[in-house]
Amino acid sequence: MTITELYDQLSDKGFQDHQTGNLFFPAYMFMYNPELEYEVEKEILDIKNRLHRPNNYLDVMVLDIFEEFISFLKNEKFGNSTKYNFYLEHESNKKDAVDKALKQDAYTEKFMNYLRDKIADHQNDADYEIAYVFIKGFGNSYPYIRASRFMSNFEKHIKGYKLIMFYPGVAKGYYSLFGLLQDENLYRAIKLINE
Repeated sequence: MTITELYDQLSDKGFQDHQTGNLFFPAYMFMYNPELEYEVEKEILDIKNRLHRPNNYLDVMVLDIFEEFISFLKNEKFGNSTKYNFYLEHESNKKDAVDKALKQDAYTEKFMNYLRDKIADHQNDADYEIAYVFIKGFGNSYPYIRASRFMSNFEKHIKGYKLIMFYPGVAKGYYSLFGLLQDENLYRAIKLINE
């Protein structure tokens, strides 16, 4: 599926109902060639704007998972500092420990709740019905946030909208980030919409 075909699918009235979908699970993945990252970034904003126009009246929230994780760490108190500052300070002399801690923080219930609450706040403030939440930034967040594991942890929080994940890679029985790095096994409930 091309990015143009993606817009056509998202603007389809039947698809917009968050209660329809693969096994009634409202999460989808759009995989794309990593070399097209810049074009896809522009297209994501274009799709968001086009869905918001009067012929659709839909609200689309775009989240960059990498930026959200950074923001979360900057808000997490850790002693007299924040986790973000603590990790920066110890990144060079305790690299393995910082890597391990970041990988744990990425899947905590606190981070999942942070994202859930951010989406809920947006839903409450939106002028139009929120139909989609786009999540991008999985390339930047690797290896700390892996798409499959993220989805298995965030699944229970998806309510009242469809989640569209933008993933720079391919599926080979597992996610292959950039078509080179093996991620985790495919998560059962995600329909790959660019088959």
